[in-house]
Amino acid sequence: MFLQFVYGRLAQLDRVQASEAWGRGFESRAAHHFYLVACARMIRQLHHKIEQSFSSRTPAMTLLFCAVSLLLLGWLDVITGDYSLIVFYLIPVSLAAWFVSKRSGLLFCLLAIVVRVVSDEMTRTSLLSHSILHYWNVLIEFLFLTIMSLLFSALKNNYENERELARRDPLTDTFNRRSFFDLADHEINRSHRYNLPLTVAYIDLDNFKVVNDHCGHHVGDELLITVVSTIRSHIRSSDILARFGGDEFVILLPDTPGDAALKFLNKLHGNLDQAMALKSWPVSFSIGAATFCKVPSTVDEVIRQADELMYAVKHGGKNRLLHKEIEGETHG
Repeated sequence: MFLQFVYGRLAQLDRVQASEAWGRGFESRAAHHFYLVACARMIRQLHHKIEQSFSSRTPAMTLLFCAVSLLLLGWLDVITGDYSLIVFYLIPVSLAAWFVSKRSGLLFCLLAIVVRVVSDEMTRTSLLSHSILHYWNVLIEFLFLTIMSLLFSALKNNYENERELARRDPLTDTFNRRSFFDLADHEINRSHRYNLPLTVAYIDLDNFKVVNDHCGHHVGDELLITVVSTIRSHIRSSDILARFGGDEFVILLPDTPGDAALKFLNKLHGNLDQAMALKSWPVSFSIGAATFCKVPSTVDEVIRQADELMYAVKHGGKNRLLHKEIEGETHG
């Protein structure tokens, strides 16, 4: 009995110690995870600030900044002597490759090595300054900068491609709802600044579900692509076309007064009907359009006005255009 009691107490102590050890391990893992998250957040914030700072600059200003940075690094290279600062030369190289072009990044790779060689010649503190090993190191540094420059250029291209894909509807290649709001907000601000009119048209496809149900989704996709192709052949490069839903599209026409908008939309409506008739698709178009002489302050209000006009068409028999010119600013 005594031995059983002793063994039981030892087992209980082992469990307590194991539990305490697990608790310490959990706290350690939680702290490690917290530091990783904090570092990732800090890197994202730093990237966002750099992106904001240099995206607003012209390429010439960015190249000037890179050139000044290169000269400053060369001066530091002279002061520090044999200590290599090659990693810091990545700053002007990466900025040129990311914010200007691949060729600019490669050019600054070459300029960086020239600055490095000149600074080495000015110090000449190393016995290996003119040896084969020295020139081998210079070659390795040049290859390092070149590879990193090409990597930054490739990352920038992938980043831009991914960002563009995130802004587009994958089927029709029009802007999606989120991108439309960003672009429309810019156009609203421009209209306020220069006192310009703005027109928004909301287009809904009547009987689109019938085509999907009876002919299949592949025919429905073809129909949507045909609609987008027809609209694109008539709008200007400054106009904004977006897909808002399965069968809903919005067109924003900057600097377009009411009479010009009505003429354009009537023509577009007729061409859309012709495109459907050529394929024998039983689809028509309910279009609500609002022209603002004094543009509302929010995109939501602009969309709301056009959407209400479109629904008035839907409830009034479909397949027509209802256009309204709004003189003053409205509030929902």
